[in-house]
Amino acid sequence: MGTHYTTPFGLTSQFCFCALPLRLDTYRGCAFRCTYCFARYRGGNLPGEAVRPADPRSIQRMFQRALDDSGARVGTIGQFIRHRVPIHFGGMSDPLQPAELRFRSTEAVLRILREYQYPTVLSTRSPLVNQDPYIRLLSEISPLVVQFSFSTTDDQIGKRLEPRCDPPSELLRVMEKLVQKGINVTSRWQPFVPGVSEDPEIFVQRIASTGCKHLALEHLKLPLERGNPLWQELVSGAGRDLHQEYVKIGAIRDGREYVLPPEEKVHRILEVASRVRKAGMTFGAADNEFQYLSDTDACCSGVDQFPGFQNFFRHQIGYAVRKSKGKMIRYEAIKNEWQPKGSIDRFLNSRTRIGNDSACKGTLKEHVLARWNSPGAPGSPSTFSGVACSDSVRRPCTYTWRTRLPGASGSL
Repeated sequence: MGTHYTTPFGLTSQFCFCALPLRLDTYRGCAFRCTYCFARYRGGNLPGEAVRPADPRSIQRMFQRALDDSGARVGTIGQFIRHRVPIHFGGMSDPLQPAELRFRSTEAVLRILREYQYPTVLSTRSPLVNQDPYIRLLSEISPLVVQFSFSTTDDQIGKRLEPRCDPPSELLRVMEKLVQKGINVTSRWQPFVPGVSEDPEIFVQRIASTGCKHLALEHLKLPLERGNPLWQELVSGAGRDLHQEYVKIGAIRDGREYVLPPEEKVHRILEVASRVRKAGMTFGAADNEFQYLSDTDACCSGVDQFPGFQNFFRHQIGYAVRKSKGKMIRYEAIKNEWQPKGSIDRFLNSRTRIGNDSACKGTLKEHVLARWNSPGAPGSPSTFSGVACSDSVRRPCTYTWRTRLPGASGSL
């Protein structure tokens, strides 16, 4: 398996509009290799490379320096930990994939999280989460949420989309068992695949039956990498080309993915949101341009509804838009929210770094302001559906709301 994975901590590329930007992965690479997964060809996860474990000792040292030695100088990750911003455990790979049975890196890290009672959202698709010692350790960490991602609850569809994963029906049973043991469980319908995923009524009913507290919805983002076999693995015998279908209905290139235009998503988002609320769960709009339709400030995970997650990250554009819903959107809405000091450029790819030898150091605040002052740039307030730039000369820019959602009858 080679040497240890040396960068278990990181920031999500969506830190400018995400409530949980602090990522922790105990493995590089993921054996589940879901057909739609953006991480399969990114972050060093190249086809054919063996899954590599992180060294839990380096993770232990990071927590000790940040939390046990208040006088120690720490970098960006240490500052996030010292501020007790919730960790998204499993942002690029599943922490409970088969390699865990050999290396036990996730078990070791769960013991560290238990020691510090650190707020954690563990994302997994593995039934291993319900086995000892994992279920015991999870029961002893507070605050904690276990989040399951589904593209479908139908076992036959699951064979096409996630052929190396356990059937969705098994994961639903695991969710129910965790709920019965008092663990907070949330879920993401990620991704919804047009023409493949089942009817929302069926999906929501099956998720709600487990006792799940929160359900977020995100439509498929189609990766640009031509080596990605997604459209070959998803196509039916009729010879569908998902890439061509996306382009035909107006898909927009956003970074390294094609995303459906807002008018192709909004009706489904509103329908799923209504069904989720009627089923007694909270709803999260995980399509970035519709985040403000969420019932919680942490759209994907909904963790801010649970005690102990009050330090979710707020110095980000998604929070500013939601906080200003229906009003003028100004940077002042988040200006005084906590942010780490120092450059974050080393966590970003070379195309998105902004630090230089002049006044700009590439701090998180500078990155947020750069997006804020660039209407149309990924993550700018104007990329949220229904938001328009009202003053691009003023710095920071100001934005306003339109009266209605594009393509829908409901007002903002």
